[in-house]
Amino acid sequence: AGGMRVAVVTGANKGVGYCIAQQIVSSQLFNTVILACRDPSRGEAAARALGAEFMPLEVGNPESTLAFIAALKSKYGRLDALVNNAAIAFKASDPTPFAGQTKPTLDVNYYGTIALTEALLPLLRASNANPRIVNVASMAGRLSQLRPDLQSRFASPTLTLAELQALVRSFEEDVSAGVHQKHGWGNSNYGFSKCALIAATRVLARDNQHIKINACCPGYCRTDMSSNRGGQPPEVGARNAVMLVEMPAATCPSGAFIQNCKISTW
Repeated sequence: AGGMRVAVVTGANKGVGYCIAQQIVSSQLFNTVILACRDPSRGEAAARALGAEFMPLEVGNPESTLAFIAALKSKYGRLDALVNNAAIAFKASDPTPFAGQTKPTLDVNYYGTIALTEALLPLLRASNANPRIVNVASMAGRLSQLRPDLQSRFASPTLTLAELQALVRSFEEDVSAGVHQKHGWGNSNYGFSKCALIAATRVLARDNQHIKINACCPGYCRTDMSSNRGGQPPEVGARNAVMLVEMPAATCPSGAFIQNCKISTW
């Protein structure tokens, strides 16, 4: 459908992201698949191995994001699928205190991902080939980590991105003050970042009806991020995201959370 279709996968040089890119290349639904990664040598090598393109992008870095978008616009002028896979998770053994892990985690997993997505919406709107956004989240982002009234606010059908940003800021302030658990935010920076990402997915889907926008959980995969402790091969986890890119428009959900290749409760 319509012209030269372009897909972007962030953080695609290894793990689940690499498998997502590999499967999107294999689908032959796109003329160009772009691996957007921050490490040029690894990104170039992965792109060569897959027959894809490499473009440098450090999610969470505003200058890098602007440069990436400018390059994408000038070279391709369109975008048909965006898979937001780039994320960070501190290891359990990391000596950085909890409060010191909050900003770097949110900068990539939430703020940077949303900034990239919002900046790419015009290119996705320009797609005449049923555009898709897939946010790779996690069951760690489950709503139940929050106290009940916060759950209601995060899941509100009228939530705006501005309101969500304010909620995320409240979490950061409570972490700084050492009262985040007392105030019912849970005790996981990674989990909270993914919870906020799933909430944002629902808001973006509601506000951009012409784009199918979903979140998914790849499961606990054997990758560097899990220190290879996960039980699931990354290529199986990748299917959750790829399915949401490949599904026909008529059957593809929007604003959904997918796990084990089916719609799941958040």
